[in-house]
Amino acid sequence: MKTTLKILVIAAIYASTTANAQVTTIDAVATSKVQHFNFDEMASETIGEGIQRKWFHGQKGQMTIFDLEKGAHIPWHQHPNEQITYILSGKVKIKTIIDGKETYVVVSGGEVIVFPENVPHEFWALEKTMDLDVHVPVREDWLSNELPDYLKKSE
Repeated sequence: MKTTLKILVIAAIYASTTANAQVTTIDAVATSKVQHFNFDEMASETIGEGIQRKWFHGQKGQMTIFDLEKGAHIPWHQHPNEQITYILSGKVKIKTIIDGKETYVVVSGGEVIVFPENVPHEFWALEKTMDLDVHVPVREDWLSNELPDYLKKSE
């Protein structure tokens, strides 16, 4: 009986330490801020000719929907953020650097392109396009009401 009790105690201690190592504690969850957004209810802001965006950010990343009219242009720029671009609908031509060479890539609805941090890129909307971008970390240059210099060139 004593041996069985010792085994149960050891198993209980092991299970509790293992569970604590794998599960976030209630205290950790309570200190984080859960946010809920609805793109359909957000106001769009015009940031250049034929370019509108809706965006939000969390602590470590942000998400943006761009509505681009045919012919809209987002000038050559780079930033210290990884950028994942998913073209929801439409088509864009992108100039970027691939394997050390300036390259043009056409990205259509349903396709994704990923720009590592500090890789320059430029967009032209070949047709009306909806683009979903994720940036990590948050774009510090977007947190003020002032447009970054490269976007001012698209006005």
